[in-house]
Amino acid sequence: MTIRPARWADLPVVAKLCAAAFYEDELFGPLMHPQRADYYEDYECFFTRRMRENWWDWTHVWWVATVQENGEEVVVGVAEWELMGSVADKHKLASLDPRRTIMPAAKTLNQLSTMVQPNRAANPDPVLRNPFPAAHHFFEHHWNGLRANSVYLDLLAIDPKYQGRGIAKELVQWGLDKAREEGVCASVVSSKPGYNFYRKMGFKHEVGMATEGEGNPLNGLESGWILFTDTPAPGKENILPKATDENGS
Repeated sequence: MTIRPARWADLPVVAKLCAAAFYEDELFGPLMHPQRADYYEDYECFFTRRMRENWWDWTHVWWVATVQENGEEVVVGVAEWELMGSVADKHKLASLDPRRTIMPAAKTLNQLSTMVQPNRAANPDPVLRNPFPAAHHFFEHHWNGLRANSVYLDLLAIDPKYQGRGIAKELVQWGLDKAREEGVCASVVSSKPGYNFYRKMGFKHEVGMATEGEGNPLNGLESGWILFTDTPAPGKENILPKATDENGS
């Protein structure tokens, strides 16, 4: 198995991989896409649009896991990390950098393509179709103080056929190493199946839930633990332990 930076050409394969990995996930599956069984291509297209937009956010870092099959490289896992606070500041584009126009253009393209080809798999409630904007303010306060500077695991997906082989562990280790290098914490909002895995990987501080707060559209989900690794003392590098679990999936 090899872990390498993702390429633009990987995105179609990664979208298919995410659609398969998150099919039963309570957020991306039943909540956001209750009609995914009838309109699977639309459900898969959601991930294509999401990645097409986030790809051009320079504070997002993508890694993929690959294996060799019949002499060809096969992408079997993906991790999307978001650099936050002081870590993100090093990667943001200058105000006059022309590349800053790419992400707004990608958003516009997504809006136009959705008008032409609506996501029929999505929840008919527009808030639940994309609950993140409405839910974010209920829990964003947990990323404050020293925790405002973080390497955040935005997405982790492993092809179901390859789960249980330690692939997730390798993809997550990159973020732990990056956090150690920057002297900050790593963070994640955990699903129910991933909770024990993340705790073993070093995300041992449970500070709240992404489902908290009256009126939060994520209310009712069984997942959503907000987990952090150790937060460094002021002026000191954060020393994060190397994970020892070999069975991440």
